[in-house]
Amino acid sequence: MQPFAASRGLDPQVGRMRTPMTPAPRSARRFVAAIAAAAFATSACASQASTSTTDADRPLAVDLVSRTTALQPGADAQLGLRLRHAPHWHSYWINPGDSGLPTRVAWALPPGYAAGELEWPLPKRFVVGSLQNFGYENDIVLPVALTVPADARAGTRVRIKAEVKWLACREECIPGKQSVELELPIEARPAVDPRWSALFDRAERERPRPVQWQGRAELDGERVQIRLQGADLPSTDALDAHAVQRKLLDNRRPTFRRDGDVLVIDAGRSEYFSQAPERFDLVLTVPGASGRRGWTVSLPLHDRAVAPSSPPR
Repeated sequence: MQPFAASRGLDPQVGRMRTPMTPAPRSARRFVAAIAAAAFATSACASQASTSTTDADRPLAVDLVSRTTALQPGADAQLGLRLRHAPHWHSYWINPGDSGLPTRVAWALPPGYAAGELEWPLPKRFVVGSLQNFGYENDIVLPVALTVPADARAGTRVRIKAEVKWLACREECIPGKQSVELELPIEARPAVDPRWSALFDRAERERPRPVQWQGRAELDGERVQIRLQGADLPSTDALDAHAVQRKLLDNRRPTFRRDGDVLVIDAGRSEYFSQAPERFDLVLTVPGASGRRGWTVSLPLHDRAVAPSSPPR
């Protein structure tokens, strides 16, 4: 029997609720997010196999796929949520921006198996009126590591199940909820599945690279200034930056400049900001010929209204 390398799923669009995504004042964005969250809670599912096409009534199709045709005992495998967006539709990054919700997954795994956190490739900025959102379009995969127990027996098969929730938006938003599953054999030497290798390769290329740049961020009233020093800092041309944590930075594109060998990033403070965390994670992105490139750096955040900051070491 040939291994199933794409999932079977349930139709996510039975109990859909449409949420408008038109330009809105910032004070209304919590209301938009609340509607989307309520729609998640009320959406229903009905049994139907996933298809290979999307349309206006199915803006996003979700499959569970594997980088390899089998699982190896005692080794980590790479699975992925394949997200196929209909034209002009998008789903969301871990920090969705002004509105939206990140894709979520709940696993149902056999004993001894463990799934890691979703990995988030570099996001694209989507601007709809006054809304600034971060997410994905077209055909992508969100990778996730699966730990296979050492006592998994070669020659047997295993079924991986998960429930996925998402919000897909264009000028309106449709929440989705889908059960997916993937059945794979256990083998000593799994082969790469050529059907999904390009998607996983792209996700790897567009994974933000951790860097050891030195820097600090200072909160001064309504503004946050970030100063970075280190080897191979990117050019300010077409540069963009996103905080991983929500309700910290304003979601509009920051301004960038050079101060000698220091990269200076000036961003607004989120209107929902409540308290400065000790540290936060910043992702920087630039477009490239073969896709976006990006870096991630962890920075201390100093609030000038609370305590003076010290210069970076």
